[in-house]
Amino acid sequence: MSEKSCCEDRDQELIDAAIDENQEEHKSETEDGETKQQDVKLESIQQRREGKRAAPKAKKRKDLAARGKRHKCPQCGYQTDMKSAMTKHLRIHTGERPHRCQHCEYTAVQSQCLKRHVMAKHSGVRPYVCGHCGYATADKYVLLSHVRTIHGGEKPYQCAICDYSAAKKCNLESHIMAKHSNHRPHKCTECDFSSVSKKNLKFHMANHTGEKPYKCKICDYSTIQKQHLKQHMAIHTGEKPYKCKICDYSAAEQCNLKRHMLKHTGSKPYKCNKCDYSATQMSHLKLHMSKHTGEKPFKCDQCDYSAAVKSSLKLHMTTHTGEKAYKCGLCDYSASQMPHLKLHMVKHTGERPFKCHVCDYSTAIKSALRQHMYKHTGEKPYKCGICAHSATRMSHLKRHMVTHTGEKPYKCDVCDFAAAEMSDLKQHKFKHTGIRPYKCELCDYSATRLYNLKRHVERHAARKRKHNNSATKKTKSKQRTDTHK
Repeated sequence: MSEKSCCEDRDQELIDAAIDENQEEHKSETEDGETKQQDVKLESIQQRREGKRAAPKAKKRKDLAARGKRHKCPQCGYQTDMKSAMTKHLRIHTGERPHRCQHCEYTAVQSQCLKRHVMAKHSGVRPYVCGHCGYATADKYVLLSHVRTIHGGEKPYQCAICDYSAAKKCNLESHIMAKHSNHRPHKCTECDFSSVSKKNLKFHMANHTGEKPYKCKICDYSTIQKQHLKQHMAIHTGEKPYKCKICDYSAAEQCNLKRHMLKHTGSKPYKCNKCDYSATQMSHLKLHMSKHTGEKPFKCDQCDYSAAVKSSLKLHMTTHTGEKAYKCGLCDYSASQMPHLKLHMVKHTGERPFKCHVCDYSTAIKSALRQHMYKHTGEKPYKCGICAHSATRMSHLKRHMVTHTGEKPYKCDVCDFAAAEMSDLKQHKFKHTGIRPYKCELCDYSATRLYNLKRHVERHAARKRKHNNSATKKTKSKQRTDTHK
């Protein structure tokens, strides 16, 4: 018998064993003989997980606890009284995953994790279904965790060193490895990048290879992550299956719905350890922390720009590459940012869901409504730390700060011109290229600035009003003449 057939036999035995185990626990028959799927007994599972097990096991654990936690991790503060638990824990630091799937590249720290993987990914059997949202899984404990964390909001896995807590054990393991052990076993062969997870390394390698295996079937968009493609497809389909139970909000992704729910609860879990600032997103906290540290580790290799968060640098790089990944499915328009594409789509749909409750203003973008509301409230949240100036937009405050610093980081590569803002440099470059992108629809006029085009169009409107007034006067004069006759 060949090695491949032996592997397939072992995998099939593993799948059958997993299926039989679940079926024995959860299969029951109705009075007329038909089999029906039973809801998972979450309460009994919870009790078993809390330690309410058979008396011999409870006694054994009590004896072990009395002896103290003999096994201590040399790399972090973890302690346990069980040698097997310590062996599994140490794999967090070493990155060892001895249990390998014969069907794919998946590896696991524990054999039961491999069993769940084989059943869920290769058998297709998922008998445990959530009664709240329809989520299905091959493991009853995964369902229990889903109900407690997603619907209950619990984060049962607490870090023994800091205040971090997680909804999933794997997230806690990644946290310990990244924050407390600084052990990143997965290293890039091309640069100094290293990661706590093999998946992150795989995504990083795409930066070197340029590979983007997930491609949109409707437009030219491609990405290195399957999840990013799902996000992109929502632009074409408009599908938003995740709905808020409190308001009309709906989202294309579950993570966006979770972020939205924080607005109803008022929770801001990401807190600054230097001041009272707190945020709903980690990226917002990182951006805030740069105000204390002044650190901007993400630097552009083509100019002097640097950023506190990677996403800002990525967005900045599009100014050099000219890349516009977000494409309209109805016309040739493309944009470097998703909000710009959303704003453009209004021209096709006419939809403006965000409405002002004070006046008739409505918009397609929520942030635009927030900016509009400052007109009614008079609030100017962005304040200068040197003088009393305040602004309604961060971009306006940055423009003001140049008056204090005199900094002009954006330099022309043709002449000595330098600007405080990228938009000013773009306008300047039109003088060298001769491009006049803003064109009048009524005549051959074109301009390098949108403001100049608006002023030109207003002249057309003024001439038209003057012509109409003149025509009206002539008509009235003729009517009076005819009346006298």
